[in-house]
Amino acid sequence: MTAIVPRPGEPAPAARAMRGREREWDTVLGLLKAAETGRPRVLLVEGEQGTGKSLLIEEAARAAAARGLTLVSGRARELSLTPAEPLLSALGEPPPADASQRPWIVERMGSNLERRAGAGPVLVCLDDLHWADHATLAAVQALSGGLGRHPVAWLLTRRVTGRGDVAGRLFDLMEHDGAERCPLGPLGDDALIEIAIDMLGAMPDPGLVALAAGAGGNPYLLTELLAGLRDEGAVRISGGRARLSSARLPERVRAGVDHRLDGLSPRARHLLTVSAVLGRSFAPQDAADVLGVPPATIVPGLDEALAAGVLADTPDAIHFRHELIWRVIVGSVPAPVRQALHRQIGELLITRQDAIASAVSHLVHGVRAGDGRALARLDQVIAAVLPRSPPSAAKLAMHALELTGAAEPDRTERTLTAVRALSAAGRTDEAARLARAAFSRPMPALSCARLRCLLSEILYLRGDLEEAAEEASEALAEPCLPGGLRDDAELALLASRTGIGAGVRDRAEAIVSTADDHGDALVTGAFVALALAAWEAGRLGKGLALAGEAVRHAVSAEARRVRPRLVLAMLLTDAQRHGAARSVLASAGDDLLGHPAWAGAPAILSARAHLAAGRFRDAATEAEAGLAAGSGPGPQLLASSGSSVLAAATLRTGDVNAAHQIADGTERRASAYAQAGFALVAAQVNEAREGARSLAETFGPLCAEVLRHRWTLVADPAAAAWLVRTARALGDRPSAERTVAAVELLAKDNPDFPAAHAAAAHARGLLDGSPGSLEHAAGAHTGPWPRASATEDLALLLVTYGDAGARRRTVATFDAALAAYEAMGATRDAARVRRRLRRLGVRRRHWTHTDRPVSGWASLTDTERAVSELVAQGLTNRQVADQLFMSAHTVAFHLRHVFRKLEIGSRVELTRLILQRSA
Repeated sequence: MTAIVPRPGEPAPAARAMRGREREWDTVLGLLKAAETGRPRVLLVEGEQGTGKSLLIEEAARAAAARGLTLVSGRARELSLTPAEPLLSALGEPPPADASQRPWIVERMGSNLERRAGAGPVLVCLDDLHWADHATLAAVQALSGGLGRHPVAWLLTRRVTGRGDVAGRLFDLMEHDGAERCPLGPLGDDALIEIAIDMLGAMPDPGLVALAAGAGGNPYLLTELLAGLRDEGAVRISGGRARLSSARLPERVRAGVDHRLDGLSPRARHLLTVSAVLGRSFAPQDAADVLGVPPATIVPGLDEALAAGVLADTPDAIHFRHELIWRVIVGSVPAPVRQALHRQIGELLITRQDAIASAVSHLVHGVRAGDGRALARLDQVIAAVLPRSPPSAAKLAMHALELTGAAEPDRTERTLTAVRALSAAGRTDEAARLARAAFSRPMPALSCARLRCLLSEILYLRGDLEEAAEEASEALAEPCLPGGLRDDAELALLASRTGIGAGVRDRAEAIVSTADDHGDALVTGAFVALALAAWEAGRLGKGLALAGEAVRHAVSAEARRVRPRLVLAMLLTDAQRHGAARSVLASAGDDLLGHPAWAGAPAILSARAHLAAGRFRDAATEAEAGLAAGSGPGPQLLASSGSSVLAAATLRTGDVNAAHQIADGTERRASAYAQAGFALVAAQVNEAREGARSLAETFGPLCAEVLRHRWTLVADPAAAAWLVRTARALGDRPSAERTVAAVELLAKDNPDFPAAHAAAAHARGLLDGSPGSLEHAAGAHTGPWPRASATEDLALLLVTYGDAGARRRTVATFDAALAAYEAMGATRDAARVRRRLRRLGVRRRHWTHTDRPVSGWASLTDTERAVSELVAQGLTNRQVADQLFMSAHTVAFHLRHVFRKLEIGSRVELTRLILQRSA
């Protein structure tokens, strides 16, 4: 680093020149002070080339002279032939006339130093000892240790080369004997900015700081860069800010790097060129492979570059020490050569799964427009990469498309490839835009049909089912489609139309009946469509059988992409056969490949199993994970399922407002099949939040919708009971009767499905006021929450009997429901049962005894926390009371306790505390 001349009123040269070296400079001043007080020390300064060792020693010499110390200064030179030349020259001693005089040289130099020290403190500065000969180093060791009684301080510097050297071993020995080591590491960001201000006279903007950071904190490289930018007019200063006007590296930086590399052999320079194109960091094996030699062959060149400080090594790779040096080397490679190397490296790395991303980056830089041969090879690479890494294939495909002119014959095929790759990578919006834009240009009819099939699949995945069906129909309208392409179009149409009418069933049955005329992917899709149609119609056994047939027909990879195992697992989950669903899902690995839209399916199906088992928090966690995975679940079968589970689990745990936000914020783009279950949950949330009357206008259509999709009455065995209960609250007996008739028909048609029979008994018991039916339902339900719900409904019915025996049984039944709700963490339901018990004159504690502190959040009971969280959401005491099934006076009572325990005095402070805890 060069010294900087200060402006008036600014710090002294040493302080300014040593930006970022304040700690090291204090160490030097401590060395001088020790010499002045007769306590000589040895300071060992080391760092890589350009870190300011020479500047530090120059500033130390000036400071020593200013303090009146005698200065003895020398520097080792590369290739010096005189033994101990730096010390001899510094002390004014003649070199030995012949080898016989060498043993006396150390004694003579020692006498010289003693004589000088007799007149006052002495500072010996020896620079660049990495070039010193053995005689110099031996003399330094002997003299620095043998003059301990004299006021002689030593300041020694060496360059760290990255490999062991004699000077390094000397420093180790001297440190062991008490010398102080002072490494000069990279400058920090603050020093970088200070130096930029010093040299440019303005604060550097972020772009300039980022470029300067490429010096890696090396003072020489940094000052050369800034001086070059300034001198070549690449920096524009306005408003006190220094901004880059050109990102081109200054000529003096390139010249400085070239000079630094001049000492390397041609072999090492060649290795650095190839390695630089590999990247800032590279594996030696990759460099050897590009050069076409065994790794052992490049070791000498690597050693040279490491010793010169150009490269550094880690346990895993070799890297260029400084980004600027790397950029200069890369920039020195002629563009055609660099392009060819990128292509060679990309094709070398693309075969390795762990290096695909790096390979893609090289291939992108290795192909140019108009290079038909290279683009054709890139097409082959994309086809090979797509199954292994869709995101990488998408990046390559888009690059190939950008390099292909609008009139070139390969444009259409590369468009199809790019659309397919973007979709497979989960970038469905981009894929749809690209496909639609392509229709505006002329293309062969068959290519147009293929593109429409791809677009139909993309629209299906996005939930745009009507548009998906239109695109598939357009493709099928093209005459003379080849068999495989017609199958693709038929499959796209089946997927987008599944579950919406007899036309789809007829089409699927026709395909199944002529299975030998179609590929197994279309036949698998037809069985899936028939399975879902049977499920919609309430023929559960047939639906499972057809889904099983779909799995058996899915032999090829294309057929497995129809994901029949996921369909079967979903239907088994609907039927409350969770163990069987898990087994099927465990074998569905291949079904999950090919598109990130399905990545969340396992978590969502797991969430549904947790919900059915009464593990609400686990259900919510899995649902959130499923919704966050990839691009979200496939819309036809699993869209809304994740949100349904999340809203239902949140409702069960008592957070009605959060459940409402989930339900209200879910986009309604799924098919009628997926949407029916979600609509039911959304209505349950609204009823819990605002009461049954809030559903007065929508309940009839909702009830009709659910009954059209009778599978929902099995997927949620308590759904039919809720519909009957809500219909009664609204005075809508016809809807209640239709619900009971539908669920009883479902049970009759499906004798092997206990969940349907339990749901039918529960609904019938509510409609008729039949204790026997409700008692049967409470025992027949397989899930804990429907069992507790039926038990609560039975207790409510028993209340109306009025006699003493019935009362005891009523209380016992309520208690059973209460215990079940509390065991599941269904706090809202438990609160409702406690309120009903209070009306019977029975009070049940709604907290558990724990050793709580007397104040702070941990001191709050569960009820106090529930009250606090609802208040923090902005609810009034009356609204909180409605949510927790208690009186407004009780809410106020709990709030007083909360304020006392948290040592606050207002709802605002409570809200702030809860927000802080959430954060």
